[in-house]
Amino acid sequence: MKRLLAAAAVVGIVLGCSEITTPSRTPRYLSDVGTGVFHWPANRLPVRYYATPQGTMTTLVGNGLSAWERAFLYGEFTGVLVADSNDADVIVVWQDSVPPDVPPDTAGALGACGGVTTIVVDSTNVITEPIHVEISVTAGRTVAQVAACVRRVAAHELGHTLGIFTHSPATGDLMYGTPAVQAPTARDRATVEVLYHSTPTISPPPR
Repeated sequence: MKRLLAAAAVVGIVLGCSEITTPSRTPRYLSDVGTGVFHWPANRLPVRYYATPQGTMTTLVGNGLSAWERAFLYGEFTGVLVADSNDADVIVVWQDSVPPDVPPDTAGALGACGGVTTIVVDSTNVITEPIHVEISVTAGRTVAQVAACVRRVAAHELGHTLGIFTHSPATGDLMYGTPAVQAPTARDRATVEVLYHSTPTISPPPR
């Protein structure tokens, strides 16, 4: 789910990814021109990520960043974990409960968790604060199903923080609304490579 929230001169881009969406026939997907084009510039690399130390979040974010970095041919994006949220460009936390660290069970894991990425943009198309990601747990699922789900959803939400402000129409892609994979596919890679060689219309948050 994607909503644009306007308050005074500030626009919030809220990207929620717990729902199941219907694939379209669009042959490829790109950054949503309706919300502008954003990617991290070279002079802001590595992008600084704070992952709450609760549960497995640090590992989830570290693995997700590594997966996205491998998607680039020329190092157009790199990320690093930082220990202090005050130093972060992106903050990733649990929305409610913290799931235990158990072996994942992929059977029935789709929909066992969700994610929301919030990006606040002002009237001059500048992101005004760190990007926030929240990962939630769906009630009624086993802890093993949740463990499998959060691996995929964390990597998916990181894709939004890179600037992919839309969902893929293909069910097999990491950036599909309800991802079934843990790493970017060929379509995801092609999309983010095009994005990082496009002219941005949104600027990153100030440091």
